[in-house]
Amino acid sequence: MKLILKKQKHKNLNLRPTTSKVLGAIFSMIGHSNLMKKNFLDLYAGTGSIGLRSLDLGVENCYFVDINHEFIKLLKQKINKLNFSDRSTVVRANCENQLSKLDKVFDYIFIDPPYDQLPFEKIFDQLIICKLTHKNTKLFLEHSSRINLTDEYKIFKKIQERKYGDTMISVYTS
Repeated sequence: MKLILKKQKHKNLNLRPTTSKVLGAIFSMIGHSNLMKKNFLDLYAGTGSIGLRSLDLGVENCYFVDINHEFIKLLKQKINKLNFSDRSTVVRANCENQLSKLDKVFDYIFIDPPYDQLPFEKIFDQLIICKLTHKNTKLFLEHSSRINLTDEYKIFKKIQERKYGDTMISVYTS
């Protein structure tokens, strides 16, 4: 898949799962102007298409978290190639129980676990315990459209859902 970048045109980066249609929809929901001076967290980052796009659109900082060593290595190379090193932090960690390694409060959090996993409650608990959200944080959960997520979990409330084929984006706020 090709990563659609606004400023860094003509760099064909081979990335995985999140389609360009879903990628565009997520940033349309956020609103490009709302990204400036914001902190973005990309959980289950894979090769980082969402986080890289957020950096291209002007977020102040993006943290990428994934457990897979190969994805982390590839992601670091892409960040360097695109000159985003000064605004990026890459953390090799288990997204379900090692979020205490992070030291920021995030404005936007993207969570895209493998479709055969449903770790959302564990992650919500970690976000609360580690104090990684504020009252206006928005969480974007990518999951199978065959899965119905709860409308509310502790401090998080679902405010929007959009379906794209087999993919569902559920948006929560804290």
